[in-house]
Amino acid sequence: MVRVRVHPIDGSIAQSFIERLLMFDVELCLDDGDVQFIRQQHATLLEASIAKVTATSDADQVFTLFNEMNTIEINGRCSMVLHDVLPSGENHGLINPGLDTIWASIDSNIEGDESHYWVAESDVVDALVRIALHQPELPNHIDIAGRRRWSTQQTHREMQMLYNRTRAGSTGQFTATLLDQPSSPTIAVVPINAAHQSTRPSLGQIHDVLEQCDGQGWQPTSPLRTAMMVYLAGKLND
Repeated sequence: MVRVRVHPIDGSIAQSFIERLLMFDVELCLDDGDVQFIRQQHATLLEASIAKVTATSDADQVFTLFNEMNTIEINGRCSMVLHDVLPSGENHGLINPGLDTIWASIDSNIEGDESHYWVAESDVVDALVRIALHQPELPNHIDIAGRRRWSTQQTHREMQMLYNRTRAGSTGQFTATLLDQPSSPTIAVVPINAAHQSTRPSLGQIHDVLEQCDGQGWQPTSPLRTAMMVYLAGKLND
């Protein structure tokens, strides 16, 4: 049984990480004040699983979330920096001005054509779980981002379409245009070690670490349209 410490536990990424960990043979090591909350929140899952939750700071793997901006520290020596994450809710210490600008302009037009490499929260959490379970050798620094380049305009158009469809669904006021299934923009995968990836954080380290874990490397699987819908649901439920 691997012993994993997560702190702090507020925020959608921490909560998703904990929920996934509890599906495995894991001892979740938390602060005293967090243990009862997690036991109550995940009572059904804990009854069915072999995981357990204890109040201790002694652990094999320690994940400290966002003491530094956009950074998850692992075992006090590896800084995992998150780029262009589409979160399902609030995370204190995780910021993305580009995403905030797109959301602020959801009802209007937007200027700018910056590059974004969006990645779903679920794919980030999957990477964290694999690291926690397999305990690979870690470098001092890891970047996480998506593998496909989206422009601001492409992102805004896609998210605005999903937002308008969601708003229409809440009122039942669909139009023929909204009921059409528009195709997603053509977004090419940028190879992990592409020489022309100057605008994208290097993904070589996360790929190598995850290959150590299970041989699969960094292969995000969540469709970006789904990740955007999850992000929008979180914003609309705030």
